[in-house]
Formats: sequence, structure tokens, C-alpha cells
Amino acid sequence: MSVTWILKMTSTPSASRRWHWLVLGLLVCQVPSLAGEAERFDYRVTYRGIFSLGQDMTIADLALTMRRLGGEDGLRETRLEATSAGHPGVEALYPFRYRFRSWASVGDARMLGFEAFEKTDRPRHRLYLRDDSALGVSRLDPEDAVGRKRLAQLAAGERPHARIAGGGLLDRLGLLQQIRSRALSAQAEYRFQVTNGRHLFAYRVNVEGAQALMLHDRRVAAWRLRIDGSRSSPDGSTKVAHRPIYLWLSRAPGHVPLRLESRHPVGLFRIELAHPVILVAEGA
Repeated sequence: MSVTWILKMTSTPSASRRWHWLVLGLLVCQVPSLAGEAERFDYRVTYRGIFSLGQDMTIADLALTMRRLGGEDGLRETRLEATSAGHPGVEALYPFRYRFRSWASVGDARMLGFEAFEKTDRPRHRLYLRDDSALGVSRLDPEDAVGRKRLAQLAAGERPHARIAGGGLLDRLGLLQQIRSRALSAQAEYRFQVTNGRHLFAYRVNVEGAQALMLHDRRVAAWRLRIDGSRSSPDGSTKVAHRPIYLWLSRAPGHVPLRLESRHPVGLFRIELAHPVILVAEGA
């Protein structure tokens, strides 16, 4: 019964958008990789709230892979896959599969395009290419001839024939890559412009401070960050995009994403590194 209620409460359109931001907040965790090599991190998604009687319940698994494509002048691809396949209770009631990919130039990390595939009650597949429009991207159908060609180019590490109007705009998979590339320090604040393909968002990221995070029975030296997003309306007003997201990154070089938390009206959702890899214990 508890799983049923969780899925009903979190499968509405507005809740689905919050779920995407929760997942994508971690998806963006790119790690620099060597040319021709792939790097992978695995995460677990848990829920704790009134419908799990206050206990942690694992509801999904995430696999995040980063690789370089196309040689010296190629692209950097970040790929995230999320699935409920390993969790029978969720799979029986509300099975889902997500795949998100993002491509950026290797030299200046400029966004070139991104893909979103979602399969819940019905599949949805979209491709966006960077352009000089007000939104900063144009949408293509990956199932038609033009969309298939552009998607194949990106997947092969080739730059599509897209109009790129300067840098600065990020997709959701590039947001935390930018954060992780910074020399983080306590109380530092960063601002970014982000698109999800339909709207533009202004993001403010605050480094709240250093913290010793318990992970896999180890105390890991981490930075705790707060991420807030707002969406601008045509009338000039702004609207909060989602509740604050909290992210923990390792303080070691590379800033490995360790944990992400987001509160929903029905409880707390947490994404956490599944295996203690590339962790530096506090004081090491």
C-alpha cells in the first residue's frame, strides 16, 4: 500500500517535473575523463516519508557515464539512465525508464545539444540543438530523418550544423559540471542560465560550507551546496521553479557528487553514491 500511494502522489504532471529536476540535479554530475575512456558512477534513489512509515525505501537506480567522443576536437558526452527495474514494488505499479544525454565541446564546455527519453505510461523522446533563438535551443524529433541524422552526429562525436550564439547557456546536464569545475569555498555564490528546452531558468548556487558526510561508514570531507532555481515569465515576473535542492560534493579534486536531497510534499527523496569509490576520508 505504501508504494502505491508514493507512486500515485508523485506521478502527477507537476510532481513529475519535480522528479525530473531532482534526478537531473544529479545527472549533471560530470567528471572529467580521459580521451576515449568512460567513467561511471552508480547511485540509488530512496524515499522516506509518511507513505514509508518514516523508513528509507529504495525506489530506483541511476547510472551516470561520462566519455569523450570524436578525438581531440570532439565532444564530451554525459549520459544518465534511471530505472525502476530492480525494484519489484515500483515496477509492478509504475515502471519507468529515463535516458538523458548531453553533448558539449571539449575545449570550452559549450553546450551543443541534449536528448531526453522518458518511458512511463507512454514514451517521449526529444532532441534539442543550440541555436540563436530567444530560448537558445531548437527542438527536433529524433524519430524523423533530420532528427535521426543530428542525433547520430552527436553520438559519433561530430558537431551538428547548429547556430551557436555565444556561451553561457547550459542544459540541465551541464549545470553541476560548471559548479564542479570551480574552486569551491565556503559562502561562495554562483549564478547560471539554464534551459530545459521549453523554458529558461536562472539558477543560484550557494556553497553553505564544509561538512563531514557519513557515507558507507566513512566520514568524507564534503562541501554542502544549496541550489535554487526560478523561471522568468513574459511579464517580467519570476516564479520559483522547485524547492531548494541540497547537494554534497567531495572536497577532493574532481568534486565527486556524493549525495543529493530534495523535499516533496510527501517526503524526502535522496540520491546517494552506491559504492564508496574515489572517496577521500576526512583527515586523509
